[in-house]
Amino acid sequence: MYNIVNVFNMEDYVKGVIIVVLSDKIASFLTKGSFIRKMFEEGDRLRKIHGADKVFDFTIGNPTVEPPQKFRDELKKLAINPEPGMHRYMSNAGYLETRAAVAEVLAEQSSLSFSPNHIVMTVGAGGGLNVAFKTILNPGDEVIALSPYFVEYGFYADNHGGILKVVPTGKDFLPDLAA
Repeated sequence: MYNIVNVFNMEDYVKGVIIVVLSDKIASFLTKGSFIRKMFEEGDRLRKIHGADKVFDFTIGNPTVEPPQKFRDELKKLAINPEPGMHRYMSNAGYLETRAAVAEVLAEQSSLSFSPNHIVMTVGAGGGLNVAFKTILNPGDEVIALSPYFVEYGFYADNHGGILKVVPTGKDFLPDLAA
């Protein structure tokens, strides 16, 4: 077993200790941890004790439905017959044909005009929020979150110098403007 310590010079190295160089900010995040992640880990622990059919995971949008057979079939076809260049980097905004398909669905659903240039593909909502916050936030800008909210929003805002301001909501989940 190793002890993990945060140091800023190699003179502090001691045999049996793994040296990890972290900023004070990240080191403090690790000691606090995320409530959502703690609940996820607790759910995992409880499933091992009581069985997966008795413990339900509502913590981080973790899918419980397996991908449809059509998806598996297409994935298998790609694995057997890879398309040339399919493992190369893509445009920062995502594949044009994917963005065009998303724009088409959004236009149909909203009756608004969308083009692929209006769409940026991200890896999940957290990735999207980080891109958006990096794009628009200046240090000290406030980010409003309506309560209840996903607690990771505070970390996302902080990543880009923002300050999370939580606004309570009423029973209708509309903002309490008096607060």
